[in-house]
Amino acid sequence: MRGWKGGLAACLLALASSGGWAGNDLPGDSLYRLDAPLTTQRGDALQFSDLAGKPALITMFYGDCKLACPIVMEGVKSIIAALPARDRDRVTVLMVSLNPGADTPVSLSHLAGEHGIRARNWLLAVGKSDEDTRGVAAALGIRHRRLESGEINHSTRIVVTDPQGRIVASTEDIGPKPDPVVVKALRALLK
Repeated sequence: MRGWKGGLAACLLALASSGGWAGNDLPGDSLYRLDAPLTTQRGDALQFSDLAGKPALITMFYGDCKLACPIVMEGVKSIIAALPARDRDRVTVLMVSLNPGADTPVSLSHLAGEHGIRARNWLLAVGKSDEDTRGVAAALGIRHRRLESGEINHSTRIVVTDPQGRIVASTEDIGPKPDPVVVKALRALLK
């Protein structure tokens, strides 16, 4: 295997051997098997397995980011807006913080408000630890490192998962127009 699929497979195999799994009835390559406890902007506990049953759009960001993260958030919004109105709430949007030391449910709630995110299917979440965050990033194929300034240098990637948590499409294109491959994948899942 090559590229992100090979990295995902290696990450999932490592997690399986370490016992870091949830949802054993899910396919072996399902992101929803990832055991990384999260807390949402509403203060609710969330496991990846909680996403099972619906397609999802998943990415990572951090609240204090002034460069790529606001663009990623707007990119996710544009992908959802490209769907028929009747389908927009049928996709779970999960944006996981890269900065569990600073982002909290309260700060994520404030950030959601700043960006006009009010829909129940939009989840801004933070992991319990840096280790959980690294596991999520590895599974999503997102590289990141903390700089001395406190900023986080990171790649941008948005993935689409099917209802069983398998990655069916992804994009690193975070421009103002939604990636047609991602929109097409979501539309196919929603038929």
